[in-house]
Amino acid sequence: MTKQTKYANRHKIKKDIPVGLYLFILLLCGAIIFVIVYKGKGEEITSEFKEPSTKQFSSSELLQTLENKFGLADGSLQIKTINHKKQLDIPVNPNKMDLTFANMIVKGEFETRGGKLISGIVEDGGQLLTFNVGTDTYQVKLYYKKPVSIPRKSPRYIAIVVDDFGGIGGDLLQGFLNLPVEIDFAILPGMPYSEETMNKAYEQGRETLVHLPMEPLDYPRQNPGKEAILVQMDKSEVEKIVLKHLNSLPLCSGVNNHMGSLATTDKEIMSYVMEVLRKKGKFFLDSRTSAVSVAYQTAQKAHILAFRNDLFLDSPDISNATMESKIERIKQISQNRNYVVAITHCHSAEKLKYLQDFISRIQKEGFVLKRLSELKEQEVPVII
Repeated sequence: MTKQTKYANRHKIKKDIPVGLYLFILLLCGAIIFVIVYKGKGEEITSEFKEPSTKQFSSSELLQTLENKFGLADGSLQIKTINHKKQLDIPVNPNKMDLTFANMIVKGEFETRGGKLISGIVEDGGQLLTFNVGTDTYQVKLYYKKPVSIPRKSPRYIAIVVDDFGGIGGDLLQGFLNLPVEIDFAILPGMPYSEETMNKAYEQGRETLVHLPMEPLDYPRQNPGKEAILVQMDKSEVEKIVLKHLNSLPLCSGVNNHMGSLATTDKEIMSYVMEVLRKKGKFFLDSRTSAVSVAYQTAQKAHILAFRNDLFLDSPDISNATMESKIERIKQISQNRNYVVAITHCHSAEKLKYLQDFISRIQKEGFVLKRLSELKEQEVPVII
């Protein structure tokens, strides 16, 4: 009886095995066979896509491509063979790209032609890249192209504005008055020598500006003086203060900001100031005590004659090294336009001597002193 029950259960299990399990086993076996059969072919197909595409190396075609990408004249690049190494010098225009980007261009062009970068070092302010191309070694030197001095038909001008008059008198004031009359004076209103300075300068035929006090970023720790333009003022307050300062120095033909690293970044405040200057017929010089000043652009929109300071001559100090660096900077600026605007200060006899020496040096460089208002803007920004 027990034996019959055992065999009966065995037959029952066989009948209960699902058909789907057989199908799954068949599919699994088929997949295994497919992998075994086609594995070698698949590897061959994959390897075709791993092989990088390269151009056949042609030195003339490479030079032509590099000349085009670096904006150089046709035929200007030449490969020289020195000590069994092929050498190529590429000048880089710093106004278009830096050496890092130039490095990427050269590396990419060599690698697409089968070259391999062996080393890259910084050398004499440039970069030296070494590539292997087949059995040849190429050394590519990247360096910044020096600006070429172009003979000018017209002279280069410099306008110098001396700030902060009004607090000095006597021999020091007279020393500054002995400077060439093309040097402009910016006079702080309401100071002990403000009117005297204006009158004496006017008698010389010297141009003067109202040095208008404006709020700096760290106000009140830095104080621009009494009755300064502050950013919390409304239109009527700004107009009242500007008119008062202009009327106190009526012979001044222009205005520039004293301090104002905060006020000159406020479009609304600057629009109030420029509206008064337009009505009074005054020009404006943005001293640029802030890199994000909107004073110059606002003056342009108000349709008044406006200028921007390019550099402070006496910052950070009045050493010979500073003077030489300022002269180099002025020469660089003059590559793009024929005038430069500079500001310095009248605080001491040492600053007077520094300015006298600077004027002598800059004139030897071929620059002509000119009143600020007589400069002609060569590049007026688009008024939005």
